[in-house]
Amino acid sequence: MSEMKPSLDNHEKRIFKLEQSNEDIQKNIKELKDSVLINQAQSAERSKIMMSQNESLMKQNERLSEQMGNVFNTVTTTREKESERTQEMKKLSTDTRMKMIAMIFGGGSAGYLVIQTVVNIFGK
Repeated sequence: MSEMKPSLDNHEKRIFKLEQSNEDIQKNIKELKDSVLINQAQSAERSKIMMSQNESLMKQNERLSEQMGNVFNTVTTTREKESERTQEMKKLSTDTRMKMIAMIFGGGSAGYLVIQTVVNIFGK
């Protein structure tokens, strides 16, 4: 094997290669920094968009919650009123039966009162 003897020409070539390598490294570092800055800007923009969407979704959830509350109140009120209407219908049915019985057995007020008292006692 032949050994390379150090020479001025070899040193200049090596220095040139090192300088080129250093320039390439600096260029790559600059490109990476630029890329990081671009990514940070894009991330900040995405973050703003996501925050805006999140606020919009929260408002929608509030509206839906209010609507569901209204539906629940309506259903609850309707059921309560349905119970009241059922009681009223039973009372009307009982009153109608009493009137029919009173008409059949006599229109006198004394007979009507007796029948009404009996129905009230057994109806409740």
